[in-house]
Amino acid sequence: MPEGHSIKSITKELGAGLTSRQHVILGLVAQEYIRSGMPVSSRLVASRAGFKVSPSTVRNEFAVLEDRGFLTSPHTSAGRVPTDIGYRDFVDWLLGTQSGQEAALPLPEPRLAQEVDDALQQTSEAMAQATNLLALVVAPSSSGEQLRHIELLLLQPNLVMTVFILSTGRVAKRIIDFPEAVDSALVDWGRSYLNEMMGERRLSERLVRRVLENPELSPREKALLESLAPAFHRFLDESVDALYVGGASRLLSESHFDSVEDLRELLNLLEQRYFLLRLLRRALDEKGVVVRIGCENEEQSLHRFSLVAAGYGLPHRMLGTVSLIGPTRMDYGAAIATVRGTAQLLSDYLEDRYE
Repeated sequence: MPEGHSIKSITKELGAGLTSRQHVILGLVAQEYIRSGMPVSSRLVASRAGFKVSPSTVRNEFAVLEDRGFLTSPHTSAGRVPTDIGYRDFVDWLLGTQSGQEAALPLPEPRLAQEVDDALQQTSEAMAQATNLLALVVAPSSSGEQLRHIELLLLQPNLVMTVFILSTGRVAKRIIDFPEAVDSALVDWGRSYLNEMMGERRLSERLVRRVLENPELSPREKALLESLAPAFHRFLDESVDALYVGGASRLLSESHFDSVEDLRELLNLLEQRYFLLRLLRRALDEKGVVVRIGCENEEQSLHRFSLVAAGYGLPHRMLGTVSLIGPTRMDYGAAIATVRGTAQLLSDYLEDRYE
């Protein structure tokens, strides 16, 4: 199975060769398998209202779709189930047809909450209750903080301390252990370069990537910044006020996962706050609803899950992320609509409150 976001490009390439009937059959299999959790037979697909195709024809199309990687057949059944690539084709169709659809179920009005924290906690619980999935809401980063100065201190030949001084007076520091001694002149260059590129600006994942991965830098300069990168990423994560989780207790009492191992993996993931915040913040760099299916997720521990996320915030700047995580056999239509509607709801709330 391909890994990473390459699945999207692979699906686009393979899907371009499918006939309209094959796309319809693939969508019917995905919908039925999501509903029932059972492999879908050719007879069941042929019996769908308005679909005038014989079971033998559907079986032939199944063979083509399986050969191209969109469907697979469990050993214990003659039916078919979608692969990650098959789900991607189905989800792309949903994203193209549900662009204006809002949350499948009404969410509580966050304006009733006196504080932003209350609104975000209410929202995460409502999303989980509406979808039976795990809901995660990343709160806005600390407001008003800009990076005033970056200091690099060579403590020992192979130890460098990074110090972030913010406009609010907050100071954050991190020690980087290099495998070899570091040239003091290179450290001086790094200090000047980082302050020139980042000073008096609000740090973001996008800015950090642009500055640290500058293609115009020399190999030595790139190597230094690559070693310093963890300090920047940790600083960004620690600048987030909170991560609100909804539905965790429900997962334990009435699991909707196919195996206990899947549930254990997801609970382990919840303990990795640092990783989750980095994962969800990436949605701020993309427009609209972001869906990552199975192996599209860069982290191997998420290869059996799907993530549906969207950024929320002010018209000129995204501030946080709302997301749902669940098995690849999730109700993508409801998840996409819920995430899209919730992001809009929170954006309206913050705009009314702060502007």
